[in-house]
Amino acid sequence: MAPSIDSRYANRMHPVIARFLDLPAAIGALEKLETETTLDSEESALIAAAAANPKSRAIVLKAKGAKQPSNEAQQHLIVLATQAATSRIAVDPMLGPRVTNARAALEKEGASTEEAEALIAQAVLEEAFGYAEDPDEFDAAYLAETLESLVHLAALTQDTIDTWLEAFAKDGAAEQRALRLAVAEAVFESAWSEGPQPITPENIDEALERLADSVAASEFEKTTAVVEQFLTFLLGHHVIGRERLARLTALVKSASLGGAEPVEGEEEEDAESDE
Repeated sequence: MAPSIDSRYANRMHPVIARFLDLPAAIGALEKLETETTLDSEESALIAAAAANPKSRAIVLKAKGAKQPSNEAQQHLIVLATQAATSRIAVDPMLGPRVTNARAALEKEGASTEEAEALIAQAVLEEAFGYAEDPDEFDAAYLAETLESLVHLAALTQDTIDTWLEAFAKDGAAEQRALRLAVAEAVFESAWSEGPQPITPENIDEALERLADSVAASEFEKTTAVVEQFLTFLLGHHVIGRERLARLTALVKSASLGGAEPVEGEEEEDAESDE
């Protein structure tokens, strides 16, 4: 589900999303087709998105005049704004070719047109809302990196993933192989349980929680170091880019500094040993 509207993000997203997250602006554009024939490219993109999503269009229009749109209206407004932005990105001189390549790669590997478009739109949405600390303006370079990673993600098979698990586990000291395998499996399970896609902060948070439940608190810092190594390993296979690596690594470092909750039963054992 898309995030709620928050004005703090306004400068961090594609201009089309920023423009049409304003409910009166969006409704004005949707109604403009009924009264005017002259539309700018962004308005045309929003109207096309609304035509493809009549339910979202109806919910947004129903919110006309509301002092505070409902959460449902906000969610559907974000859907329309994101799809409008995605269509504008597809004709952008820098991002457009990357959209074309990503779509072609996804469809070549069996994705439907709708599934491919959904993954591309998700990348646009993530650029807007995916991180608490983002640049102060639309980060086209980060989005370009994500779109490029979709080409490599599309080609992944289970055999490739199994090969990577084995390679990462073996690429370390013998006594660390079990931990390295556990880390790689936790990240893959959190991020790719429904198929390969860009790894998000939520995926890393979930993987870290799983790992914290399976290792002693005293081993958690060592575990997070291995998570960082695994993210670098994935960089080498082009399924994450350098900017995503930097952002996810910062998240892992923050978790390492925060420590981990004791594994259930460990706290009691420590107390008994102290006695």
